Amino acid sequence: MGEIQAVRRVFAVLVVLAIVSWVLLPVVRAYSLVSAKHSDPVAPSDLAVADVTFESTDGTPIHAWLAFARVGAPAVILIHGFKTSRAEMLPWARFLHDAGYNALLLDLRGAGRSGGGTIGLGATEPRDVVAAVQTAGEVFRTDHVAVLGISLGAGVAILAAADDSRIAAVVADSAWTDQDFQLARLGVIDVGPLRLPLPPLGPMAVNAMVGADVARARPLEAIARIAPRPILLIHSADDDNATTPVEGARRLFAAAGEPKELWVAPRGGHVGAINAFPEEYRARVLAFFRDALR
Repeated sequence: MGEIQAVRRVFAVLVVLAIVSWVLLPVVRAYSLVSAKHSDPVAPSDLAVADVTFESTDGTPIHAWLAFARVGAPAVILIHGFKTSRAEMLPWARFLHDAGYNALLLDLRGAGRSGGGTIGLGATEPRDVVAAVQTAGEVFRTDHVAVLGISLGAGVAILAAADDSRIAAVVADSAWTDQDFQLARLGVIDVGPLRLPLPPLGPMAVNAMVGADVARARPLEAIARIAPRPILLIHSADDDNATTPVEGARRLFAAAGEPKELWVAPRGGHVGAINAFPEEYRARVLAFFRDALR
């Protein structure tokens, strides 16, 4: 009888642990999704950059590099992707600088050397970009400031431009339309061939950690507010990132007002058109900025 009771107690403990794990798993996954990824980006040896620090509109410290071409020349804010840093944007900074544009490469909150304990999945990062626009205008002494973002940064660029009329033009490479997919997959887990539901705590946990409603970060709904300022959307036909299918770029293009351009590169993968078609990529971006920032 004693052995049976011991087995029952062990079984009961295992059941309780399983239930607790099932309840906590979406919270753990939410933390993994939005937790910060800080790093110390190394300045390039082939492009002169100066460090600058400024505050986002909510006080978060933001670190960035300034690449000077000429005081008074147009400036481009370069916005990196998910959990990377400003160093990811060096290929863009190089060809823009060579063409005579000033560039500001920022670490979004929760990335690189910038402050913040979480990333915002687009819900809070537009604040960083708005502050970067102010800084770029003052440092480079120009009223002609554009934004170029990739992946997460592409959606952030759209959201920032929709709310800040000082942004003269937008290039969005491999943009997302909303965060519905990211939030939805917090509620399921794959166990072998089975897809099991989890408690619907993931989105609430994300919002609590970020301090904003991530579901309201919707470039697809915001993009129309950019017009009549121009936007160039770039995407690869074979982008296999689950959050940025090429169909999303087509939906963004349909929702945008004029003037607008969409270039779907035949191949390149996620944010890979610049590598698959470097000459065409640079030519398209420079032609766009030449017309937009006159």
